[in-house]
Amino acid sequence: MKDTYTKSVLLQCFRLHKRYVIQRKKISEKHNVVFRNASIPEDISENIIKFIIHRHTTSTWDCKGDLFSTQEGVQECKCFTSTGPLSFSPRAHWDVLYILDATQWLQDKYVLYRIPISSTSHHWKKIQVSMRQTFEEQSMEGKRPRITWKELRPQLRPHCKRYIHGSLQHILG
Repeated sequence: MKDTYTKSVLLQCFRLHKRYVIQRKKISEKHNVVFRNASIPEDISENIIKFIIHRHTTSTWDCKGDLFSTQEGVQECKCFTSTGPLSFSPRAHWDVLYILDATQWLQDKYVLYRIPISSTSHHWKKIQVSMRQTFEEQSMEGKRPRITWKELRPQLRPHCKRYIHGSLQHILG
């Protein structure tokens, strides 16, 4: 299948979403109403990741999953814009995990991490997602394991490598 999600499509979707979030922030400030802003939609974050990693590997995107590469296999993509937890499907399979720190996306700052640990590896299964349970234990119960980046990152050392840090223009080249 041909990947038709081009840089042009990404930029159109990104700009539309950014305008939406900025307008909501203005309404919030004008009326003194506090609400949580929308996260970056998956198609946008997954394709930002796709174009970042195209410097070193090829990937394709479609809405049935995250990314796929003939070199790396299934590439799971996670993006966070706040300190809230990342959520994982209990049945998800991946060969490599990419995590996009977009906490400063409105200031056009991104950090991408590459974690070459598969979802079936012993290391990943033993990730502690709560005081009492591992990723594997919650998955076996059919729960969606949730963990913040602050709690996950230390458990991934030394496997977690910062892949890139920069603006969207820098990322897309």
